[in-house]
Amino acid sequence: MVTKRPNPKKDKSARRRRPAPPPLASSHAGIDGAALTAATLTDGLVLASGVRIRMAQVGDLETVQRLIASTGSGVNLENRLADAMADGRLGTAVMKGLAEGEEALTYEMAVAASPEGEGSVDDLIIGLSCILVADHPSHGVVGALLALPPARVLSNLGIPEMEALAGLLKIIKLNAVAVEPTHRSGGIAAALIATCRQLYSQLRYLLLYGQFSARSGLDAYYRRQGLTVLREGQGVKLTMFSVPAGIYTDPSERFFACDL
Repeated sequence: MVTKRPNPKKDKSARRRRPAPPPLASSHAGIDGAALTAATLTDGLVLASGVRIRMAQVGDLETVQRLIASTGSGVNLENRLADAMADGRLGTAVMKGLAEGEEALTYEMAVAASPEGEGSVDDLIIGLSCILVADHPSHGVVGALLALPPARVLSNLGIPEMEALAGLLKIIKLNAVAVEPTHRSGGIAAALIATCRQLYSQLRYLLLYGQFSARSGLDAYYRRQGLTVLREGQGVKLTMFSVPAGIYTDPSERFFACDL
């Protein structure tokens, strides 16, 4: 992954208003336009199949690690995220934001930036990250999604330090989504992606993006999820900062993105 400032005359199609994420097949809270809450995301959003889309719990760690590693994309659950999941720190700011509103995230950012050392940027990143799982009533966890703020990318954009920090509350990267082979084609991955989009949209994020191998053939799939697949070599244009900036990758990968 490399980052640089784009030519402002290019990439005009990188960020346009995207269609709403596809609805999940349930009348549970959080579906059909109803707001997600910390409670419903803990209990799970129920699909027609009985599968629950919920926040990952400590007991899911081993399965989540295996599923994310199985994507073949080279993405693994980093040790710091695995440790945070094991001790309950992962996603704490996300859940606080759902319970108290987006102002709670602004407060968490202020704590992370405090010179008194009350918190750290790493703590903020962990708190803003989330792992969603698909919990089958008979087979346990059969799918997982990892989303986190792209902190390293933002720090290399050449924008002011405080803007890069604020960017952690504006941009989320869908780092990986995986479903057990025997449970694919049942809408589980689509439900995980839709829930992720709704979650960060409620938290007033502006952009979700991800990347995939240019030879994987996944472009059609991501388009079906209402995501815009960028051309090979096309970067994700970032318009929320005071200077022109964009995220670029090497020629072997492509981006997908959507406004939230």
